[in-house]
Amino acid sequence: MDNNFILNSIGIGGAIFVGLLLFWFVSMYLRKRYASDQPTQGYTPSTQISWKEKRRHPRMAVSWQATIGAATAGETVQLKDISLGGAFVVCATPLNMNDRLQITLHIPHQENLSLNAEVVWSNINVPEDRVVNRGMGIRFIDNEEKNRHKLNEALSAALEVDDSDN
Repeated sequence: MDNNFILNSIGIGGAIFVGLLLFWFVSMYLRKRYASDQPTQGYTPSTQISWKEKRRHPRMAVSWQATIGAATAGETVQLKDISLGGAFVVCATPLNMNDRLQITLHIPHQENLSLNAEVVWSNINVPEDRVVNRGMGIRFIDNEEKNRHKLNEALSAALEVDDSDN
C-alpha cells in the first residue's frame, strides 16, 4: 500500500506540474499575441513614435547662422533644422529648459529675422561621445503675425532653392 500511495502521489504531482507548465506556456503565448496590439490602461504600446510624427510642422534641414540675444553682441549659433514651430540650435552651451530667448536668424539672401523662442529640450547632460551636435530644441513663441509670415516666406524660399538643386 505504501508503494501505491507513493506512485499515485508522484503521478498526481507530475500531472499537476505538467498542467501548470502547459498553462504557463499558453498564457505567455496569448499575452504576447494579444497584448501588443491591444493597449491596456496604464500600458503604452512598445512601438515608438518618431519625433517627426509628433511635430505639428515638418522640419527642414538648413545650415543657417543665427544669434542668440542681442543681434550685435549675442552668441553666434547654427541652425541644423527649422520649421514654423521651432528649430534645432547647435551651440556649445545650451540654455536651460523653459528659458526664453530672442534669436535672430541670418537667412541667406534675405534680411535678418528676430523671433522669440523658448527652450523645449537640450542635450547638455548627454555624454560627449553620444552627441553628434551639442545643442537645444527651441519653440517659437509670442511672435507677431508679420514675423511668422516672414518665417513662412523664408522657409518656402529655402524649399524652392532646395528643390531646384535636385
